[in-house]
Amino acid sequence: MGVFADKIKGDFFSNAIGVSSEEMERFEQKSIHNGVQKDTMRVRFRLSGKMLERLLTKCQTLMDIIRKEDLLGAQAFYFPCILMVTDTNGVIIYITGDEVSISNAEQMNNIGVGTSLSFSSAGTNAVSAAIELQRAVVICGEQHYLTTMRDWITLSIPIRNSENHIAAYLAFSSFHNIPGPIIYPCLESISARLEYQLKKAEAQGKVWFVEEILEERLRHLPLTPREKEVAMYWILDYDYKQISKVVGISENTVRVYVTRINNKLRVNSKASLILRVLGAI
Repeated sequence: MGVFADKIKGDFFSNAIGVSSEEMERFEQKSIHNGVQKDTMRVRFRLSGKMLERLLTKCQTLMDIIRKEDLLGAQAFYFPCILMVTDTNGVIIYITGDEVSISNAEQMNNIGVGTSLSFSSAGTNAVSAAIELQRAVVICGEQHYLTTMRDWITLSIPIRNSENHIAAYLAFSSFHNIPGPIIYPCLESISARLEYQLKKAEAQGKVWFVEEILEERLRHLPLTPREKEVAMYWILDYDYKQISKVVGISENTVRVYVTRINNKLRVNSKASLILRVLGAI
């Protein structure tokens, strides 16, 4: 790992996601302050039972995306490694990789679903460093606090939600001397895809919520069921062509309905219609 560290020292990759000597010193002190023993063979904390079930339920949306997209399958990398997703506190909610790497991580460090990779549990590693710095991080060899991790290279990238808040961390670990500049673009691509799908799922959830509110408000207005349906899509900013496809009527018929809705509710624009439906006028 020393050769690899020297090789990337000072280049763009190291400057972009590496850690400074001052940061490493701060991480060291934080690990010591939390009482983590360097020579321990296992990380300190691992959730199980009901606590783990509650965590996985809380992260269900992201878990569904991981399974559906299959971005973390065995084909993601063609060399021995581990891919993990953690929650915002560094607790592993998903882990995959080749059998040997998974087995070694489990036996040597008690690493698996539920394991905490925070400073208080595992000292300095890519996940704990990424949580601290709120950015992508690479940790190589002896930069790891735990002695049993010092043959590793680990990288971690934050996954952000639709509000641009960090929702999880994607992490890579390997016992092999694999150049970080080769790994990082692949990991960044996976994280970008997960982030996109997470934001898409959250946006869809918000649309459903808005639709429920509109349906409830429209229910009390003097409109026919079809007029309420057209009004909802019109308020959601669908155009005539889109509404015609969704509802199954012609564009001209959609125009007739919009005019009829405006007349019944005594409004003359979409803005005034929205205010009327929301009860503002």
